[in-house]
Amino acid sequence: MLLARKRRSHRIKTALRAHMSVRGASPQPVLIEEISSSGLDFLCDHGAQCRIMPEGRKVPGPVFGVYVDMVFTLPDSSRELRTRCRVLFCHRLSQDSYRFGCDFHQLDETAQEALDTFVRESL
Repeated sequence: MLLARKRRSHRIKTALRAHMSVRGASPQPVLIEEISSSGLDFLCDHGAQCRIMPEGRKVPGPVFGVYVDMVFTLPDSSRELRTRCRVLFCHRLSQDSYRFGCDFHQLDETAQEALDTFVRESL
């Protein structure tokens, strides 16, 4: 059901700078390439990809049971949004570039309203 919801959500192309952390590790910069009311896609390098992917599984494809914490600010806003995301997939774009797709797992009501407004106004 969550995957179907993500597909129906309007996706907005972005170039938002964000910080991503995995399992309490130090945050590192990533680039949010698309965002919707239900999730986001971000770009990262090989080092981040290795930290995100489960132990023993370093090849791109579907991802199960992995969560990342994201911190970002929407354009024309000073409020920092913090959310936990469930990772759904990983695509290798080049030797040192990867794209991850995620669903929002924990997003407070105020942040969800700000995100919904941003998506609606960007259409």
